[in-house]
Amino acid sequence: MSFALSLLGSRAEAEDACQDMVVQMLRHWDRVDENKNLKSWAFTILYRKCLDQLKKRRRFLNFFNRAVADYAAVGQDPSENRLQEAIGEELLSRLRPVERTCLFLWAREGYSSEEIAGIIGCSPGTVRVHLFKARKKLKRLMERGNEKKVVVSSG
Repeated sequence: MSFALSLLGSRAEAEDACQDMVVQMLRHWDRVDENKNLKSWAFTILYRKCLDQLKKRRRFLNFFNRAVADYAAVGQDPSENRLQEAIGEELLSRLRPVERTCLFLWAREGYSSEEIAGIIGCSPGTVRVHLFKARKKLKRLMERGNEKKVVVSSG
């Protein structure tokens, strides 16, 4: 746990990585080589799980950083901490459920379009279309919200 915590810096993510490690070890217990060190095997798995967590975090942050940049491009200062307001539950609730699901699985969980396709039961191309439409809708909704704020503030 301390190893995962030192890599991830978040107790919740470290716990997730440790749980994933235990699950993977149990799943592959029949393949354990008795000549190898069990502890090093566990650390190898845990290290890879931590790297996966970091990739998920980076992907999620990259998505929201792009949203901040898009929001700033339409005249809004992102330093005013309006991102949370811009991409809040109200905006996400305007997405179709399948778009919201694809966006969440891609941005937060780090799944590929192929993996998402397996989860929701469609082709990877359809998942990419859902992701494109979701991002486009969010951008349009943020721009529309910014236009209203500019009209209100200038009027």
